[in-house]
Amino acid sequence: MGTQTDDEAQILRLDNEWNDAYRRHDRTPLAHILADDFTGWTALGQLVTKAILMVNPPGRAGSVTFSGQFVHVFGDTGISRGRLQLEFDDHHTDQRFLRVFSKRGGIWQAVSVAVTPVAA
Repeated sequence: MGTQTDDEAQILRLDNEWNDAYRRHDRTPLAHILADDFTGWTALGQLVTKAILMVNPPGRAGSVTFSGQFVHVFGDTGISRGRLQLEFDDHHTDQRFLRVFSKRGGIWQAVSVAVTPVAA
């Protein structure tokens, strides 16, 4: 990716905080990471909003692994993408995600996410 810009570093930091929030099943960091108008789609095609995630944070898995992380900035829009693997007691889930960030008033926040399952 070459030299990382300040904006890319900020998005990567937010992305990592988001990932850690999933690992800890902790909605608190999501309150500042997600924009109030955030919407996203789960791997099952379900619509999620910031309000939904504030009430029902992601489920707790036995193991959560993120890999293949990539960040790129296009002006006041940034994307991150990567792979998410979850281990539960009775099953394993492998997914890819694409997160969209927007810089508003000098602050980066997530405005959308799309998650897709990885074929077995």
